[in-house]
Amino acid sequence: MNELQQRIITGSCLFLFALIWLFLVPESLFVMFLVALGLLASYELLQLLGYARSLGFVVVTVLAWAGLLIKIPLPAVLLFAAMGWSFCTIFSVRESAQLPAMLTRLAWLQWMMVWLLLFAWSMAEMHGRVDGLWLLAGSCAGVWGADIAAYFTGKRLGKHKLCPAVSPGKTIEGVAGGLLFGVLAAASIWTWSLDVSWWQSTSLAVILVACAVLGDLNESALKRTIGVKDSGSILPGHGGILDRIDALLPAIPMVALLSPWWLGV
Repeated sequence: MNELQQRIITGSCLFLFALIWLFLVPESLFVMFLVALGLLASYELLQLLGYARSLGFVVVTVLAWAGLLIKIPLPAVLLFAAMGWSFCTIFSVRESAQLPAMLTRLAWLQWMMVWLLLFAWSMAEMHGRVDGLWLLAGSCAGVWGADIAAYFTGKRLGKHKLCPAVSPGKTIEGVAGGLLFGVLAAASIWTWSLDVSWWQSTSLAVILVACAVLGDLNESALKRTIGVKDSGSILPGHGGILDRIDALLPAIPMVALLSPWWLGV
């Protein structure tokens, strides 16, 4: 089985799971699955940065997700986590020569975990809104539709590299194809389900997909810094959990922030 076949099969399974997760499970179960997803992605991140065997880092990370599960305010969770990881880093330094590399790894951990926790909090917050399910459905369709379209457009038409130092495989043509398809997918769902104008849906969808591209590039920069291709191997053809949700990390919080006054939802 080649990579494309693996991507299609895994992607189809993920799509079916996403439909069930968004529309058929109760609120409490939705949040539990969300935290489980966050823990898996966080473990991949800890592995990438060499912290997976450090009890202190693992405990702080688990407690941060537990805080989100029991609905401790997000700023308190982020503050606790940042202080905990900083404490673990500072007191694990044995030689001053180690400090620059360790602080770099700490910065990446804190940066990525902020987005992971903010993504999960935003997902839970939107899921609880009156029309939040359709808002989330449009967001996911836009991001994943853009990713699929960018992949095939880039394969067929891609000639000009978008950001070769960070992600050599991404092209301007691929991003353009992804932007077009992703915006159409998100805007169509929002316009049809939320009773908002086409202009409102389309303008927010452009921001959604732009954030998704930045999220993808952000994780690519981390992997290039470390020197790995994928964050994990749990999803055949797609890599790890973090590889699959990287584009959602900034996109979902942005929609959660803007949608109340942009779409009135």
